[in-house]
Amino acid sequence: MVLKKLIIFFTLFLFAFSSSSCVKQRKTYEHFNVKDMKVALVVSGPLNDSSWNIAAYNGLKRFQNDYKVNISVVEKVNLSDSEIVFSRLAEQKYDLIIAIGYEYGFILGKIVQSFPKTFFCVIGGEVYKSDNLCSFGFKDEQYGYLIGVAAGLNTATNKVGIVVGKKLPAIERTIIGMRHGLRAVNPKADLVVSYINSWNDITKGKEAGVAQINTGVDVITHLADNSGIGVIKAAEDADISAIGAITDQHDLAPTTVITSGIQDASQLVYLVGEFYKEQNLQPKVYRFGLKNQVIDLAPSRGNIEPGTETRINRIKDELSENEVNVDY
Repeated sequence: MVLKKLIIFFTLFLFAFSSSSCVKQRKTYEHFNVKDMKVALVVSGPLNDSSWNIAAYNGLKRFQNDYKVNISVVEKVNLSDSEIVFSRLAEQKYDLIIAIGYEYGFILGKIVQSFPKTFFCVIGGEVYKSDNLCSFGFKDEQYGYLIGVAAGLNTATNKVGIVVGKKLPAIERTIIGMRHGLRAVNPKADLVVSYINSWNDITKGKEAGVAQINTGVDVITHLADNSGIGVIKAAEDADISAIGAITDQHDLAPTTVITSGIQDASQLVYLVGEFYKEQNLQPKVYRFGLKNQVIDLAPSRGNIEPGTETRINRIKDELSENEVNVDY
C-alpha cells in the first residue's frame, strides 16, 4: 500500500514538474510588430566616435535600408538620464530599443517589465532575465587573442599596452584572451593595462598612452571608445605602433595603426533587427565570433611585414575554422 502511494506521489510530482516546465518553455515574447516596425538606438557618447557608436548606427541604417523600417537615434545619453530616455522611447511605441553599452543593462533590468510590448537589447551586455530583454555580444576572448597575436609578433621591446575605459566583464575577457595570444607567439612579452574610467575623454586616453609608452611599451591598443583616439595620437607622436579597436582606425594615423581589431557592432545591430523581424528574438545572451564574421582584423596596408601578416592570418583562420576556445 505504501509503495502504491509512493508511486502515485512521484507520478503526480513528475507530471506537475513536466507541466510547469512546458508552461515555462512556452512563455515567449508575443508582441512582435513586423509590419510598421520602429527601432530606436541609444548610445552613451557621440555618434562620430570612430568606434562602437558609429558602427552601431551604420548597422541600423543598413537594416533600415533593407527592411524599410522607421528608426531613431539618441546619442550622449548618460547613465543617470537613461531610464527616462528608455521609458520615453517605449511610451512612443518603439517596438525594438537597442542600447549600446554594458552599463545600460542595469537600468533596463529595472524597467523592461513596465513596457511588455517593447523588446530591449543591450549590445555588449550580460542581461536577459525578462521576456523582453536580451544581450548581444562578442566572443571577447577570440578578439583579445587575435590582438595579442598581432601585438606579440610586432613588439621589439616585449612590452605591449592596452588602455581601457572601465573594468567590465567583456573587457576582462578580452584582456585574458590577449594575454593568451601574446604568450602563444611571444612568451617573453608583457601586457600593461591602464584603466581611465572614461569612454569619452580623448585627453585622458592620450595621457594614459603616454604613460605606458614611457615605460617602454612599443605596441599599444585600446578599448576606450572615443578616449581611444587619444591613445592612438600618443602612439603617433611617439612613433610607435598602434592597433586600432572595434572599427578599422587606419585613417586616424595611417603610418601608426598597423592593424585594427574589428568587433563589428554594425553587424550585431543588424542581427538584432533581423532576429526581431523573423520573430525569433529570445531573452538570452547571444555571443558571436570569427565564425559569424563579427570579429576580424583589418588589413595592415603595408604596416606589417608580409611574412608576419601571413602568420597572423593563418592563426586567425585556425581560430575561425576550428572554433578554438581560449581556455581561461
